[in-house]
Amino acid sequence: MPRVSICIPTYRQIDYLRATLASIQDQAYKDYEVIVSDDSPDDSVERLVASFDFGGKLSYCRNAVALGSPKNWNVAIGKATGDYIKLLHHDDRFTHPDALGAFVQMLDAHPEADFAFGASLVESSVSGESRIHRATNKQLELLASQPESLFFGNIIGAPSATIYRNGLCIEYDQRMKWLVDIDFYIRVLQRNPRFINSAEALIATATEADHQVTKICQDNVEADFFEHVLLYKKVSNKLRNSVTIQRVWFRLFEKYQIYSRADMSSLGDQLELQDYECLNQIFSEYRKKWLQRLPYRLYARLPISIKSILRSLRNFGK
Repeated sequence: MPRVSICIPTYRQIDYLRATLASIQDQAYKDYEVIVSDDSPDDSVERLVASFDFGGKLSYCRNAVALGSPKNWNVAIGKATGDYIKLLHHDDRFTHPDALGAFVQMLDAHPEADFAFGASLVESSVSGESRIHRATNKQLELLASQPESLFFGNIIGAPSATIYRNGLCIEYDQRMKWLVDIDFYIRVLQRNPRFINSAEALIATATEADHQVTKICQDNVEADFFEHVLLYKKVSNKLRNSVTIQRVWFRLFEKYQIYSRADMSSLGDQLELQDYECLNQIFSEYRKKWLQRLPYRLYARLPISIKSILRSLRNFGK
């Protein structure tokens, strides 16, 4: 039985995948297996995988029907036999030869924790620029006391930045694509809030690539708003009284021009009207503030000539 299972869900993108597989071969830590679950409609990934020699440590399976994200993730993870599960997306890679060993050491040294993550080197596929995604000490303190705070922002990063113990029996929610990683992290940490973090960037991850789910879902109302509702239903009992939660929802209401409950229910057929009941209080507060701002909104749209007349009338007699 290997110590760690590196699970790679794939769909074409062989140029990225080539770098992913090469970074695994370069690892000094060798007690691993590699599991590739392929959604590709052709044999491009299969042929690429066959060109690498992992000494019998790699298993490959092409799905008869494309499963999509994140079901393909769950299938790859379900084949894992190692003590630890290391999900590695096909467009991500280890940053240096000791990265996998560092992931394993975090859990080896801390048997009380089920989950660990490191910083990420985030590389733009458009500009070529890079940055480090790293949680601050304050964010880590909040995460330890309230895993649900991930609803406000993903301080952990992509699933490739994580490692966790096999046997948790927690899958990625297959109804989600946009917030699926945040939802998974919250449920893992709700079960066991102890985690280990490394400030070192152990994973390089691509961003802004056209093929990525995040690129496809960004500004997609049915994915963005629907999944926020779905996740909020799970965590509302912990976040309902947070001031920050209003800011999140007010931004989404403004972004998608939602001014009534009918607007919400018309966004798509994924949720029934009663699924939005968790937002009743927040939406009522939003409506009050929206109505209070309505005169200013109307005034801002007036022609300059009308504004001048109104200002003159307001100043008349002063």
